[in-house]
Amino acid sequence: MKSLKTLSTGSLDFTTMDRRMALAFGLLIFSLMLLVSLSITWYVRTSMEREQNRLATLTTQLLSDAVSKVSFSGQYQVRLLLDKITQEQSDIAYVRLVNTRGRVVADSNMPEQVSTRLSPSQLAKITPLLQGDSPPQIHLLTLPDGKQVREVSLAYRGGFNNEFQGVMQVGISEANQGATARSGLLYLVGLLSVLLAAGMLITLAISRYFGRPVRQLAADLADERRRLGEILDALGAGTWEWDISKNQVRVNQRWADICGYPLAGSNIIAANTILSQCHPDDMQRFSQALEAHLSRQTASYLCEYRIPHQDGHPVWILDIGQTVQSDAQGQPLRVVGARFDISDRHQAEEDFRRENERFHVLGRVSNTGVWEWDAKHGHLWCSPEYFSMLGRDPAAYDQLETENLETVWINLLHPDDREEASRRFAEYLSSDLSGMYESEFRMAHANGNWVWIWSRGSTLRDPQGRATTLTIGTHINVSSLKEIERRLRESQQRLQLISNNIPDSMVFQVDCGPSGEQRQYTYISEGIQHLRGLSVADVKKDPSLLSRQLHPDDLAMIARREQLCLKNLSTFSAEARATLPDGSLRWIHITSSPRRLDNGHLVFDGITTDITQRKLREQEIERLNASLEQRVQERTTALRATLDRLRHTQDELLQNEKLASLGALVAGVSHELNTPIGNAVTVASTLIETHRRFRTQTETGLTRSALASYLDDVDEGSQIIERNLSRAAELISGFKQLAADQTSYQRRPFDLHTVVEEIIMAMQPAVRKTHIQLSNNIPAGLTLDSYPGPLGQVLMNLINNALIHAFQAQESGSIQLGTTPALDQDTINLVVSDNGCGIPFASQKRIFDPFFSTRLGQGGSGLGLHITHTLVTGLLGGRIQVDSTPGQGSRFILQLPLQAPQAEYIAN
Repeated sequence: MKSLKTLSTGSLDFTTMDRRMALAFGLLIFSLMLLVSLSITWYVRTSMEREQNRLATLTTQLLSDAVSKVSFSGQYQVRLLLDKITQEQSDIAYVRLVNTRGRVVADSNMPEQVSTRLSPSQLAKITPLLQGDSPPQIHLLTLPDGKQVREVSLAYRGGFNNEFQGVMQVGISEANQGATARSGLLYLVGLLSVLLAAGMLITLAISRYFGRPVRQLAADLADERRRLGEILDALGAGTWEWDISKNQVRVNQRWADICGYPLAGSNIIAANTILSQCHPDDMQRFSQALEAHLSRQTASYLCEYRIPHQDGHPVWILDIGQTVQSDAQGQPLRVVGARFDISDRHQAEEDFRRENERFHVLGRVSNTGVWEWDAKHGHLWCSPEYFSMLGRDPAAYDQLETENLETVWINLLHPDDREEASRRFAEYLSSDLSGMYESEFRMAHANGNWVWIWSRGSTLRDPQGRATTLTIGTHINVSSLKEIERRLRESQQRLQLISNNIPDSMVFQVDCGPSGEQRQYTYISEGIQHLRGLSVADVKKDPSLLSRQLHPDDLAMIARREQLCLKNLSTFSAEARATLPDGSLRWIHITSSPRRLDNGHLVFDGITTDITQRKLREQEIERLNASLEQRVQERTTALRATLDRLRHTQDELLQNEKLASLGALVAGVSHELNTPIGNAVTVASTLIETHRRFRTQTETGLTRSALASYLDDVDEGSQIIERNLSRAAELISGFKQLAADQTSYQRRPFDLHTVVEEIIMAMQPAVRKTHIQLSNNIPAGLTLDSYPGPLGQVLMNLINNALIHAFQAQESGSIQLGTTPALDQDTINLVVSDNGCGIPFASQKRIFDPFFSTRLGQGGSGLGLHITHTLVTGLLGGRIQVDSTPGQGSRFILQLPLQAPQAEYIAN
């Protein structure tokens, strides 16, 4: 619309045409007159200058003649004549006489100076005159004082022989001529201005007279364009004009704004551009609507389609157009129309469709029936869910949709509820319809049962807030809710019956208000009559009756605890003394829990119990405790002595356990050393016998073969003895280190695989007596900085425990020692596992307790695993846990640090 406003106030604004015409004609006349004036001025100035030159030449010639005549009287008289001429003629600036040698002999401006030579530039101007006859020369000069003069130079003659005397130079002032020219020009400009003003006024008057209809037409056109622009602005429409012959479309800025693309200098675009913008899904509809109009099937073109916005989102537009020009055959030549952005309308329609679909889906999912009552026509409409919730087929009632379903509703009502339901709905319709209609009734289900229905509705309002004749509502099946309410009533009755029959107690609920400022009992059981000697009605009427029974000290304590519990919503518990109306004193225990209701009120739900008998027993116990202190002291002394004996016995048992381990070590040493030493002894005996035979042979006669046989036997025996003694030395060294580790808590770095091999070697005598295979699966190179002795004792205890408890006699199995990945790099998981009978779940929690054994008296002391647990968690700084399933074996997992902590355990 901006373009239309520009046209109404721009080049097509005829309201100021008369003034603009007058101004245009005036400027034209002024330009022509100014051109004529300049031409006349140039011509006049040229003519005046030519005439001035002629007059100056004549004047100089006259002066030259006069000077020639006076020259007989001498130079003095000549100077006097020149001075007189310049004084009497103001237009003559100076008169100068120059002799043939170029010297000034007379100068009206310098009467006393004689025989002055001209400057080279001045002399160059008159040189042609000094050299012979030459026409006069005229030059325009500017004097030092800024005046312009016309200098005329000509030859003059004099003397008795009328000979050539020199050159006369006359300077005629141009001041009067310039002033005359300026005054003439000013006069001419003034005359032109007067004529211009008169011409403009006349032109304005003529244009006003003849341009009045044009101005009125222009005003009407501008008003129409303004109104059209305002209408299009209000509609937010973009206009377009399609020239079919040129296949071009002229659009306005609003047309381009709708799709977010600014017009790039021109408002003419190709028609194919509009076609390319159409959404592919709308292309067919767009083409059909346009073709139908161009083929004159429809009076106007109307189509809704989508185009892409510059931001990327689609824009729904409405195009309306009509043919305004056709050729002789009726074919359209020009179509004009408007484009509207209807994205908001389409979005609203889509939102309405979604909300409507959501409403129907919600009705189907929630099985809620919807009804609509038209009071004006007395018509009732029901949704399909209205009947499906009653187990009926909605299709059976489709034929009644256009009829009144009120009769159907009445017939489905329970006979006992029919009159009440009809009355309540009629009362709502006869009221001011400002509230909400609500009613509960029973309706017949298809299976023969009765369904409780909660009916709610409200009358629709028009935009002015007035009630219409339409009332819309819902039917909700609340049969399950009714059943829950029935069960809740029964539960409340049972709870009340139970609370009334709790002996020596009362159940209560007290309302403390929104912030705990009040105390109002909303429920009290009948037990208050026996417990506090008060009736339920009296306490509900005056809650302070209960607080007045309490001891003053206990009342202040209860008040503080109540405030704290209300602030933190924590459980309240207190014991207090109460004086009953009959004067008896009772101890009571009050327990309650605060909570906040939906209405914001704080309530306490609790129970008060009579603890008088308990308090009496506690007092009796206190008296007995006072007399028992002496006996407790005596018993404590006796128990301390018994505990010391038990500790001494435990230390002896621990020492015996260590000695038993040492004995097993000695047995292993003796068994392992028996083989190599026995072999060495046997070979040594054989060598002695061989040596004896060799001696006998040397006495009887030694043969070469006997000597060779003797040497071979000695060599072979020596090698056998060396190997067995080396093996014995190796075993002794290993057992020595193992014994040192077992008998002392010496810390040192060691390879775990090597220590475990030594333990297995020491345990071999015990293992060989069984069918158990003992395996070392620990990788080599795993170094620990710890205590190998305690660690060996732990492993020997675990292996012995498996040999004793995991396998039955003559039963085969295996015991594995290995490692599993640890949680961090500073620890290892050492695992001792077997595939034996496992540990019962009941015993797994006690296996590390002292003196606990399933074979106590059958070889088990009950201290092996206890010592193991103590060493692992104490000296070795680790943890031990057991993982066992009966019938599937056991796994003892030792989580040990690679570097043991500094052991205070040794000192202890």
